[in-house]
Amino acid sequence: MKLTSRSSKAYVLTAALGLLLLVSVLTMACRRADQGYSGEADLVWEAWSVVKDSYVEADELDSEAATGGMIAQMLEAAGISLYPFLTEMESARDGPPRGVPAELADVWRAWSLIRAKAPEVQAAQLSQAAIAGMIGSLGDDSVAHLTPEAYQRATERTTGPYGGIGAYVRMQEGRVVVSPMPNSPAERAGLEDGDVVLEANGQPLSDRGLEEVVSMVRGEAGTRLSLLVERPGEPEPLELQVVRGDIEVLSVDRSLLPGAIGYVIITSFSENTGDELLTALEELSRYEMLAVILELRNNVGDSVEAAQAVVSQFLSEGLVMYEVGSDGRRTDWRVNEGGIATDDLPMVVLVNERTGSAAEVVAGALQDAGRAKVMGAGTLGRGSASQFEELSDGSALYLPVTHWYTPLGRLIQGQGIAPDIEVGIVPEDSVSGVDPQLLEAYNYLNRLLAETVPFR
Repeated sequence: MKLTSRSSKAYVLTAALGLLLLVSVLTMACRRADQGYSGEADLVWEAWSVVKDSYVEADELDSEAATGGMIAQMLEAAGISLYPFLTEMESARDGPPRGVPAELADVWRAWSLIRAKAPEVQAAQLSQAAIAGMIGSLGDDSVAHLTPEAYQRATERTTGPYGGIGAYVRMQEGRVVVSPMPNSPAERAGLEDGDVVLEANGQPLSDRGLEEVVSMVRGEAGTRLSLLVERPGEPEPLELQVVRGDIEVLSVDRSLLPGAIGYVIITSFSENTGDELLTALEELSRYEMLAVILELRNNVGDSVEAAQAVVSQFLSEGLVMYEVGSDGRRTDWRVNEGGIATDDLPMVVLVNERTGSAAEVVAGALQDAGRAKVMGAGTLGRGSASQFEELSDGSALYLPVTHWYTPLGRLIQGQGIAPDIEVGIVPEDSVSGVDPQLLEAYNYLNRLLAETVPFR
């Protein structure tokens, strides 16, 4: 074919532009490879960076443990045996591209080798496994990685009733333990306090964080949730069917025990807890309450603002707690003015091994101030503020970012609050319906009142 001068020039120009575009694409691809970009693998480096920057225990990170956990989880996801894989990986000593954290060089080598040996395994599956291994290496079950869907559900602000089963959920040694609320769908379905939930709608819960578990359990009222439950004394797991309902939880309840001893139960720390407590105390004061038991057992806490409001009803001044972030910066939480029970009203705070978070803040503050005797069993030791850190794929890490301290400087995280008066509970007490901790709190205050108010 003969080309005219004009068409020849156009052809040459088109070819040149095409070559320039090809060079540009190749240059960008090389640059991306040089910077460590590898699609889903980038999410792993990003997650590691977030943990290093935000996690309150970042200065104690063990990169070798993290590397081992990440590689092990990726191999499990790909169905590859640990040996001889590690030997093969050791022989591939090529340096990782820029953008891969130096301490995760072996993770990058493992990723590359797994992708070559098992190309059928999706990259997204590997990245999820690697992040799970990273989180597992921390040994902190308050850290979680939520899928984009779970993250969206977890961050939706709910006012009024919510759809759920009506149970308090906590993590205990990596297992999901529940306590049903009275007259709730969970209780009607047969769930019992201390049941361990193994699966929800066929999905194992063992490797999931607390926030993700809660988001899986919640759902639209009228929908069915199938739970596989392990119960002490039962030889085999039980399968229970729970129909979700509209759950509206009041966090404070009250009653007046004989001898004018008030019994105030705080089941959780939420937006309205402070107002509910004020109402309860005002009502009990009208009956000339002479002492008070503050029930915080099985309360895993939540809002530190609510804890501040609760403490402020019993103290006139001082610290509620202070928190220290990973950067060493301290923030003080002080008592608010206007409490109505700040006088010498005798007081006992009941706690146990399931008392955590904001509930521990309250117990620690009242104990440090000498305002109340703390009674029961040592608490959970879950004293930290956590937040979501969104990743580029829409998923999120849920990380503790500060540590909480009592006013006198006692670390709550990992330590908990030790009671002034230790009172245990044995299984036989539950069977007989006896509550020795509450009984001892009542008897303690009753004796104290008998000494100080002889003619009541």
